[in-house]
Amino acid sequence: MIAVLVPDAEPLVAPFRERLDPTARRGLGAHLTLVYPFLEPADVTDSDVAALREAVAPVARFACSFGALRWFSDRVLWLAPDPVDPFREIAERIRRAVPALPPADRELVPHLTVGLRRAAPAAALADAAAALAPRLPLTTTVDRVQLMIRTQTWDVGAEAVLSPSAPSGRGSPASTGGPAPG
Repeated sequence: MIAVLVPDAEPLVAPFRERLDPTARRGLGAHLTLVYPFLEPADVTDSDVAALREAVAPVARFACSFGALRWFSDRVLWLAPDPVDPFREIAERIRRAVPALPPADRELVPHLTVGLRRAAPAAALADAAAALAPRLPLTTTVDRVQLMIRTQTWDVGAEAVLSPSAPSGRGSPASTGGPAPG
């Protein structure tokens, strides 16, 4: 899986995710999934990691705010990032750079999962939403993506760093409406 880990969100969401999201119990911190599935861990080569890094390097790091809670029906409670376009651009770049990936089977909806109905009753998710809402927004800087490897736990297999700045165009602050990176 290719994800963006959001360590700045941990103080806010970790207490809820620990109870409401099984991936948190397996060591996967607050994150947004960009490409899933990726390659099987045994199939990832040095050239795949190099392609991943090369694909995302032109994208400028960017500020991201999580200001709203959303739901996928009543099954998944999540934080909505703003902007979303840079996440989609990164995913598209990775898919083009690593042709062995299976095609995307649906449109990417960037989100940070707080809890899942299959892991907890609806009332627990509603309580989490009520507790989180007054503590928003959370703002952070996205400056890298991670190749996550799942064994017994989730671990970072590699990182790909975004550009400190980029020329005007897709992924630049001017095109995403976000502030200039600092």
